[in-house]
Amino acid sequence: MTDTDTTELELLRRQVQDLVDREAIRDCSLRYARGLDRHDPEIYASPYHPDAIDRHGEFLGRRDDFVPWGLALLASEWDAHTHYITNIRVDIDGDTAHAESYVLFVQRRRDGGNHDLGGGRYIDRLERRDGEWRIVARELVNEWLGQMERGVFGGAENYTGGRWDHEDPSYHRPFVLPDPEGDS
Repeated sequence: MTDTDTTELELLRRQVQDLVDREAIRDCSLRYARGLDRHDPEIYASPYHPDAIDRHGEFLGRRDDFVPWGLALLASEWDAHTHYITNIRVDIDGDTAHAESYVLFVQRRRDGGNHDLGGGRYIDRLERRDGEWRIVARELVNEWLGQMERGVFGGAENYTGGRWDHEDPSYHRPFVLPDPEGDS
């Protein structure tokens, strides 16, 4: 192997590691949204290291206080919600990374009122510990909040509704649908 080959191989290794790290960091944000929207405390806590701190408006605290606070807050007024994580930008420096992830959310009020919606950004510091990337500090920065008139488009009753337990279709393994022709 020549010196050029060795240099190219090392560059390739660094590039692949960078891609692997970025995907692991992106997965942290996506797990967060899934755990929150499914009200699954185990998944919701999984993007955080145990000593992590989160600031969401008036809340400032550690992971083990934040997770039940967040789930209780959403269950207090809303019966369905979705969080969309987009535009994830990551800066990696060794075993520390900083990320900015845009978030859009829609929450359906239990009382039948308007839908609440908003947009903001998660500002994160992550650390790789024992080979695993997780959040150590997160702050939600709100950019806007609003309401949308509640309405139902025709046919919505024909769709499967989301659930806040392991009966939600996203937990089914293997995921299988009935044969439309009725064959076994």
